Amino acid sequence: MIKLYNLIPDLNNKNIMNIAISGISCDSRKIKKNNIFVALSGINNNGIDYIPQAIENGAVLIITSHKDSKAIKSCNIDIIIHKQPRKLYALICNKFSNYKFKNLVGITGTNGKTSVAWYVHQLSKLVFGKTASIGTLGVHYKRIVKKSNLTTPESEVLVSELNKLYSKNIENVVIEASSHGLDQYRLEGIGFNIVVITSLSRDHLDYHKNFKNYKNAKKRLFSNFAKNGIAIINDNIKEHEEFIETANLNKMNVITIGQSNKSIFKYKLLRLKNKTYEVEILYKKAKSIIFSSLIGNYQINNLVTAVCIMIEMGFQRKEIEELARIIKPPPGRIELIRSIKGADIYIDYAHTPDALKNVLQSLRPYVKNKLYLIFGCGGDRDKGKRKEMGKIAHQFSDRSIITDDNPRFENPKNIRKEILKYCPNAIEIGNRKKAIINTMQKLVEGDILLIAGKGHESIQEVRGRHLYFDDAKVIKKVLVED
Repeated sequence: MIKLYNLIPDLNNKNIMNIAISGISCDSRKIKKNNIFVALSGINNNGIDYIPQAIENGAVLIITSHKDSKAIKSCNIDIIIHKQPRKLYALICNKFSNYKFKNLVGITGTNGKTSVAWYVHQLSKLVFGKTASIGTLGVHYKRIVKKSNLTTPESEVLVSELNKLYSKNIENVVIEASSHGLDQYRLEGIGFNIVVITSLSRDHLDYHKNFKNYKNAKKRLFSNFAKNGIAIINDNIKEHEEFIETANLNKMNVITIGQSNKSIFKYKLLRLKNKTYEVEILYKKAKSIIFSSLIGNYQINNLVTAVCIMIEMGFQRKEIEELARIIKPPPGRIELIRSIKGADIYIDYAHTPDALKNVLQSLRPYVKNKLYLIFGCGGDRDKGKRKEMGKIAHQFSDRSIITDDNPRFENPKNIRKEILKYCPNAIEIGNRKKAIINTMQKLVEGDILLIAGKGHESIQEVRGRHLYFDDAKVIKKVLVED
């Protein structure tokens, strides 16, 4: 039990300062005796509608931003009206935590978060480091132990997972910080000592409304969470100076990563031979060479970023660099699923214009005949991406097949039609399974097929239903005579 004044030090209401609190939740079903219930808009439809259930389950205090509602006026327990209840919720959740890690690393970026977190986790595993990651693939320690619908879990869930990892003697945790998670204060109260940005391009404008808001959400990781810590910033980002300025204001040690002369952690692609990159790294006046069979310049950038993180976490540089050559991509990231008739088939999570372009450009050097692309765009999301992705598909693939991604509540025909406007000569096959089977049967030696947009995902969202669908499993089951 913790007294309320310890949870909210700037509390002005003296009448409730000494209330003893045993926990907090935004889910009325999880409320227990002496808990705080946080009534958030958009969760459980509308949190204030669940106040009676929370009180019945033992809530002694309500936190909400609502002032005028029947539920609030008829409430018979104490209420705190707060302008930013999500922020306060996250801060209080962390007051009930007991974790204390050597390193807490926060990674943001439009693309690359999952790959960098995966590489850090894999490198740490190889040197017997006790490192876990939390993100798009779920909670990952020895294996992926729990999947999540959110890249950055809600505060209550996140803190719970951190406490569990700490109880298992984990020493380092890498957390993927999504723009939604940052904007909704899910990470508030977590003290990172290393924060990272991998890339920045258009995404989630259906939520953020414009690119400036999206960028500012990402910048919060460098302004609110790691004062006096380390900021690792990829300087291939057009706006990297803004992130550097934000980090400097918080007295952070800034390390820029890139291939420019100004980069602090500088790398150079020396050559690609026998599907292996040779990469030169210059850092702290020491020059070294790493090798990698990962596909694409952007994945090499992600690997180099992971190497930098590992060094700053305290691992031996020489040992980490030697192990880089055996690191494999995470599930669904430019992942080779099958080869048939001399043609290779890859899946990738690429669902943004920048990501799609990167993957197609990365595969091009390996194409001896034609580069096929199967992709679609999600419904009820940033519609502006459809035009851009259509143009990229037309420019960087030889044959494009437009299919359904997660249409959600939109008419999938309309989504495909919007893409097709900017991808002339593309084939339209709405059924994703049929699109994959049909294209696979056309492949010949030297072709490469990329199926983009879903990667590791195993569901397809259609009109509120979550239908099982796994690109990789469909590919493996298709009968094609070699």
